[in-house]
Amino acid sequence: MVTLQNKVYYKSPLDFSVEDLPSRTDPRKIVMASPDYFDIVDVKNVHMEGEKALDKQKAGKQWGNLKRIYEEWKALGAIDEISILAGAEGCEDMVFAANQSFPWLMGGGEKVVAMSKMKHSSRQKEVPFFEKFYKDQEYKTFHLNNTDLFEGMGDTIPHPVKNLLYGGYGHRSDPSAYEELSVILNVPVIALKLINEKFYHLDTCFLPLDEKTVMLCKEAFTDEGLELVYSLFRKVIEIPLSEAEKGFALNAHIIHDSLSGHKLAVIHQGNDFTVAKLMENGFRVWELDTSEYMKSGGSVFCMKMMYY
Repeated sequence: MVTLQNKVYYKSPLDFSVEDLPSRTDPRKIVMASPDYFDIVDVKNVHMEGEKALDKQKAGKQWGNLKRIYEEWKALGAIDEISILAGAEGCEDMVFAANQSFPWLMGGGEKVVAMSKMKHSSRQKEVPFFEKFYKDQEYKTFHLNNTDLFEGMGDTIPHPVKNLLYGGYGHRSDPSAYEELSVILNVPVIALKLINEKFYHLDTCFLPLDEKTVMLCKEAFTDEGLELVYSLFRKVIEIPLSEAEKGFALNAHIIHDSLSGHKLAVIHQGNDFTVAKLMENGFRVWELDTSEYMKSGGSVFCMKMMYY
């Protein structure tokens, strides 16, 4: 086993394999932010363009349906805890709880979290609420000093059970964020440039299923980025652009829990190809309607954060 640190990789060839990397523990807790003040007030991404009136009552029901699925997962033993952070007035997008932070468990067991530097001013106001939450959970919080753009787990996705991160950049996060994050967390980062404005966060186009398998939308990435991904996963499942773009198929949330043995997935309804692939890979799938949140450019993965 090799120990890699303080390094960001932008292209192949790599000087390691996934099998070489230290193992890590995946988080088993979920935090959501209530949709009390969820609204569409401006255009932050291309999905929000045009007149899209929000049905707030329907949005509340959809959020509640997702929370009930997580409660079912908890009853199954796949997650340990569900925390709810109250939405704040003036923070219309706070419900997208994947974006304000990136929590991590250090090798010695210390819980740390990198707080985001959001692109839009209204979203910057959300970060202190999440920082307080983490401090209450006995996390060491820190802010990146050498970048202006970093949007947490929206762009930073861990390799399952391995000490490796994938960092999307080009729209909402900057490569300099990963140069700094790699040093602080002592973990290598695979930097993936996002070239399609429909996929402005990595969590909209890249979904690892296990240590050897990933789903992605190839239209979101450069050839160099795809080459990197193909070199790190034995099985790459390419999801049709139609499902990834219009159905937010890759913004699904999966749990492959080694403790309980469960393989669970929740996804926006109607993504037949993606659902079939998830089932082929052993996942029990829940489908639900997230249409009101898709008007703002997000679906299931955006609406929660896994933490330790």
